[in-house]
Amino acid sequence: MMSLETRKVQRTGKSTLIVSLPKNWATKNTISNGSILFLSQNQNGALILSAERSEPDLTVKLDIANKSGEPLIRDIIACYVAGYRTIEVVSSQMSAQQKRDLHGIVNKLIGPEILEETVNKVVIQDLLSSEELQAERALKRIKNMTKLMIQDAVASLVKNNEDLARDVMQRDNDVDRLNLLIARQFTEILRSGSVKQETFSAIAAFNYMQAASNLERIADHAAKIATVSLENHCTIAADVEEELSKMGPNLASLIDDCISVLVHADSKRANELIDNMADLKRRVQIVAGTFQGGDTQKMRIGLILAGSIERILDYIINICELTINLCNANLEVK
Repeated sequence: MMSLETRKVQRTGKSTLIVSLPKNWATKNTISNGSILFLSQNQNGALILSAERSEPDLTVKLDIANKSGEPLIRDIIACYVAGYRTIEVVSSQMSAQQKRDLHGIVNKLIGPEILEETVNKVVIQDLLSSEELQAERALKRIKNMTKLMIQDAVASLVKNNEDLARDVMQRDNDVDRLNLLIARQFTEILRSGSVKQETFSAIAAFNYMQAASNLERIADHAAKIATVSLENHCTIAADVEEELSKMGPNLASLIDDCISVLVHADSKRANELIDNMADLKRRVQIVAGTFQGGDTQKMRIGLILAGSIERILDYIINICELTINLCNANLEVK
């Protein structure tokens, strides 16, 4: 455990305050007379002192042996989320399938590119500067994609539109990429000890990461509804079509609202949104009930649709609760 050292602040001249540096720290970081130090301030007022501003050389060497498929993909994603800038993937006998897997996962991530490839080595370099990582901007982007996905997924079911359903399913990969990027951003914040180019605290960044994860799950359910639409060419009754036509835009609006209250830390509005969910869930059950009594296919569609929409509402509630958590975490300690 690191020992806590104290230093007495002294005045020099008329207004300058100075404090001495711990000798062991100065020696370890080769600090001498004339060295330049960098200071940054966290939201809680704590000062962070560093000897250099450059990013650390975050490189990892990954021996994959004969690993391929999902296990290999999971390893690369783990290194990416951990914040490694360079991933050197090696194997004594790298197969063509392993290289295809590596190319496939790199294409699904934001930032990494394959810069070197030999018989037994593939070097993956992250070309996205940490200074470009903007958590709030990425969160808003994943929000916009998710709300359009759910709106289009419901529309594909109502209109029996196969092309729209396929498009929704394809967009699910883009949401996954953004979700992994936001998780990586949070790792960057933890590693650096400060929030670069951001106006919110690490606590807010953590809640943004959690919100992005909930949005990614909403997108999964949008893709699930689109799959049902694609696989089941079901004609929907006029009254159900009317209700579902309203449901898609309503869900999209709720996704907009829950992210807005999180970004603006509006706990009052977050509680109001949560209170409105009970009525929406009752409406979902009414819609699901209209599929009962029909053939097996229609009943299955009703169950899947109702289940997915209820889960989407639960994820929206989760994001609202994150807002309340964030607001309370930011209360001034007296």
